[in-house]
Amino acid sequence: MDPLNAPWRVVDAPAAPASSADTVAPGLPRLGLVAAIGAITLLGVLAVAIAVGASAGRPVDGTGVALGTDAPERIGVIVVDVAGAVVAPGVYRLPAGARVGDAVAAAGGFGPRVDAARVAAALNLAAILEDGAHVVVPSRDDPAAQSEGSGPAGGGGGGNDGLLDLNRATQAELEALPGIGPVTATKIIDARSAAPFVA
Repeated sequence: MDPLNAPWRVVDAPAAPASSADTVAPGLPRLGLVAAIGAITLLGVLAVAIAVGASAGRPVDGTGVALGTDAPERIGVIVVDVAGAVVAPGVYRLPAGARVGDAVAAAGGFGPRVDAARVAAALNLAAILEDGAHVVVPSRDDPAAQSEGSGPAGGGGGGNDGLLDLNRATQAELEALPGIGPVTATKIIDARSAAPFVA
C-alpha cells in the first residue's frame, strides 16, 4: 500500500485555504460596530463644542439669543456723542464707567474756541457717562455765549460784561443761571428784599 494513498493520510492532509470571512475573529464585527458608534458620538460632541465656542464671546440676552453690536453696554462699552468746542467732535466708544473728561479727551481735548468759564460752570468733567450720552462742550461761538456777552435780553439785570446784578435780576434771569432753580431764585429774591446784596 502506498503511504501517500493510505486512508489515514486523508485525515492528515492540509485543509483547504479558508476564506477571509472565516479568518476574522468572532468578536471583531461587534468591535467594529462599537468603534463606528464611538466615532459618530465623538463627532457629535465636537460639533456641539464648536457651536458653543463660536458664540462664547458674544453676550446673550434673557431669551438666550446672542446679541450683536447694537447692545454695547452689555459688553462693557458705551457709545457717547461729543460735540461743541473739542478738537474732533463725533461719536466715540468708551469703556463703561468712563467720565465726561474721558469723552473730551477721546475727542482730542478742548478746542481753541472753548468757553472756559462756561465749561467750569456747566460741565462736570467727573460725571460718569451713560450709554447714548450727548456731551456738549461750550464754545465762545455759541449763541448763548454771545447773548450773555451783550447783556441780558430784559435789560436792567446786569451790564455789558455779562454779569448779573442779584439786586435787580428777575426770577427768570436768576433761573437761567447754571444750578439755580425756581426755589433758589425765590430765596435770592426774598433775601435781597430783607437786605440788599453788597459787593
